[in-house]
Amino acid sequence: MKIFDGICCLRNVGKKREQQYNRLGIYSINDLLWHIPRGYIDFTSSVLISELKPGELFAVKAMVLSKSATRLRANLNMYTIRAADGRQEVDIKLFNLFYTFNQIKVGGEYVFFGRVTKVGRFAEMNLIDYESTLHELRMRPIYSLTAGLSSKIVALNVAEALTLLQQVPDFMPLKFCRGLSLATFEYAMKNIHFPKNKEALKVAGQRLAMDELIMFNIGLLKQRVANEQTNKVIIKDVNLNEFLQTVDFEPTNAQLKVIDEIFGDMKQGKAMNRLVQGDVGCGKTFVAAAAIFAVCKSGFQAAVMAPTELLALQHYNYLDNILKELGIKVECICSAKKVKEKRDIALRLQLGEIDCLVGTHALLSDYVEFFNLGLVITDEQHKFGVKQREKLSNKGQNPHTLVMSATPIPRTLAMIMYDNLDISVIDEMPKTRIPIKTYLVDSSYRDRIYSFIKKELDCGHQCYIICPLIEQEELEEATSKASKAAIKYAEELKKGAFKDYTVACIHGKQTSEKKDEIMEEFKQNKLQVLVSTTVIEVGIDIANATVMLIENADCFGLAQLHQLRGRIGRGTQQSYCVLLSDVKTQKVKERLTFMCRHNNGFEIAEYDLKSRGPGEFLGTKQHGAFNFKTARFMQDINGLLTAKNIAKEILEVDGLLKQEKNNYIKTYLEQKLVNN
Repeated sequence: MKIFDGICCLRNVGKKREQQYNRLGIYSINDLLWHIPRGYIDFTSSVLISELKPGELFAVKAMVLSKSATRLRANLNMYTIRAADGRQEVDIKLFNLFYTFNQIKVGGEYVFFGRVTKVGRFAEMNLIDYESTLHELRMRPIYSLTAGLSSKIVALNVAEALTLLQQVPDFMPLKFCRGLSLATFEYAMKNIHFPKNKEALKVAGQRLAMDELIMFNIGLLKQRVANEQTNKVIIKDVNLNEFLQTVDFEPTNAQLKVIDEIFGDMKQGKAMNRLVQGDVGCGKTFVAAAAIFAVCKSGFQAAVMAPTELLALQHYNYLDNILKELGIKVECICSAKKVKEKRDIALRLQLGEIDCLVGTHALLSDYVEFFNLGLVITDEQHKFGVKQREKLSNKGQNPHTLVMSATPIPRTLAMIMYDNLDISVIDEMPKTRIPIKTYLVDSSYRDRIYSFIKKELDCGHQCYIICPLIEQEELEEATSKASKAAIKYAEELKKGAFKDYTVACIHGKQTSEKKDEIMEEFKQNKLQVLVSTTVIEVGIDIANATVMLIENADCFGLAQLHQLRGRIGRGTQQSYCVLLSDVKTQKVKERLTFMCRHNNGFEIAEYDLKSRGPGEFLGTKQHGAFNFKTARFMQDINGLLTAKNIAKEILEVDGLLKQEKNNYIKTYLEQKLVNN
């Protein structure tokens, strides 16, 4: 058995469990090792019963004094364990867990971990887990799960997988290991899953965060070399003024600068690979239209791939409106079209009668063949895997690539994380764009907020109400709970505060078709209030939506709040975003107040970078295939630069990664590509 063998090679992993792991993106034993715990139950760090606080999670070391059982109703039994730490007593509650209740003995000393429900003379705690002090007290891993898997099962499989680490030579150059005081790869993997204490966990995390960044940078460096191929898609000296005359607004200087950079790339005789970053509403699609104009006027075709059907249709309508006057034929291929229509589009595309094709993943279908593809544009590229983007590019002869992203990343960080791409930034908003007014309030203002929303609705406008997804829960369970909470909230609004208005709910457990249907109804103003989890898509233009209420705003990062806020303010009316939070801590208040005072996404991103470190950005799923697992352990930009330098040195010595010690890196990156 080897570390890159399929997950089914482990004991107790049959076909059913293999499928469960596959749902989590785990296909190999190595994937399982990189399924880093999302948290830990720390039995090494307990508090006194007198230090317990209601609503929070704690571990207490106490001796069991007595046990009792109470039948609450049919099929619901409550078991109570009274324990003491020598100073105070606590009642530990279990519900229907007779086996666990039976295992805990009167007179025994244990560390109990649970959520505190009451403090006072007799504190109360709902038990989550426990450990006898007769055993070695450690930190127990908690994993992101799917239906059928438990953290205990995953931990057993991980324990077996860890025995294979002896096969893996440490790929970190020794001088860096010593110079940076990094642990060995084997020590790090063992202690990220089963840490002896918090210090061991920190050491393990720092080493694995560096490993991930090194392998990520090696992948980028190799990709940049592959990108720098000559190509025959060279644009002519097209007349930009001809293009600009088709629009009834004045482009910003930032837009014109980026268009100039794109045109410069496409005249060089090698494939362009450029990322266009810009805040919500800065006009990225206009820049993309200019690139399409240049390519199509030079005799080539363009492809635009968007993550959702609604966004693809929006792009199609915008591009067709601008480009048809210039004689450029734009078409859209999506699931809503009939088979006959799709075949007709495919035939005309193959014959070169269509200049630009817009679509979702449908563009990747084998029946979609281009006559002369010269430009590939992907919107929100992190929604697509590496293989998907590669498959679309392979439909042409090394075409130019343009990537658009509305996720602002500080420039220093972007230059490191997108080293395989040239970066353009649209850092100026159109003059017609009205800044959104943002307010921070607590729940005592709820009635006033609802009254304000009703005034906006009575003026014919629309409103979003966002419910958070609590990230601490299990992955599937969290989506389910958030969806249920949103559904329940929407039902309450329908019967209560907004009974005279049309209210709908959109959430993560709905099918893509259902979500698209609801969004289309909202777009057509058939719905006035849309209650949503965080699934509302980036980029959808609903100019009539002027209000957004974000419940429990403290549960979101600033970047995510900014993305959500960008769903409003798309029209000519003043828009308002209300952040509702009852959390009173100074840090949370400062963070949300900053959000209220700033509308510039790059300023918000810089603030996040300074206050929470680069790990906050690396941990998001904005880098496509490379979803970082240990980013939270990376505390500063210097660490990112160090990883980049180590990656360069490894490739300078062994460019093809043929040395035995680099075989792990090579296979790791190959599997990343296969699974994405």
